[in-house]
Amino acid sequence: MSCDDGKIYEESVVIASEGRVLSMSGRITGIDSWPDGYSIVVAGFGESEFAVISKPVPASAVDGEEISVDMSGISGDVTRMEICVINQLRKKIVSFYELDCSTISDTIKMQVGIINAGMFTGIQKEIFNNSCISCHGVSGKPGAGLYLTEGKSFEALVGKISVKDEAGKLLVEPGKAADSFLHEVLNTDITGNWRIVHSDIVTSPVLLTLIDKWIDAGAKE
Repeated sequence: MSCDDGKIYEESVVIASEGRVLSMSGRITGIDSWPDGYSIVVAGFGESEFAVISKPVPASAVDGEEISVDMSGISGDVTRMEICVINQLRKKIVSFYELDCSTISDTIKMQVGIINAGMFTGIQKEIFNNSCISCHGVSGKPGAGLYLTEGKSFEALVGKISVKDEAGKLLVEPGKAADSFLHEVLNTDITGNWRIVHSDIVTSPVLLTLIDKWIDAGAKE
């Protein structure tokens, strides 16, 4: 099984020989769905959202095969280990698994089971679930008829014409973020006279870029 996922990673934190060690195993899918600039890693965090230490999770030869990652040199500053996505600055974008290791003094064992770490899953988890579904699905009467809940959001967005746009733009036009109505709704003042100003919902440039990168990469599930 090859441990090369084909991506060129930015300079990573040097892993020293002292400190705790970690052994991670699990079946992680969707690693190859992330474009350049993002890395799926096993990472240690302290008080901030920037990784103190990290190591790439290898893409398995067959998506979903058992993979393992071993690390050493995990300092006492690290209080939690995560399977997550970081950007080139090592800032956490979305987390898929978290383990409190603040009381573990020797070997940290992470048996993570099966994780879907695909890019769209990350968007669902970090953006839609946190900021959108209260109006778009949880109540049973989604705004503008648009469901953004798990299991429904992809089909509702990709290639679908917006009922709110007179020109008939697609909510998500694969490969064309700038032409997608979702991009316009989140990044401009077009919703200024709507009941809810949508440009105030997702304000993090990192997360807005995440959505655009997903669309430009083909808007895959």
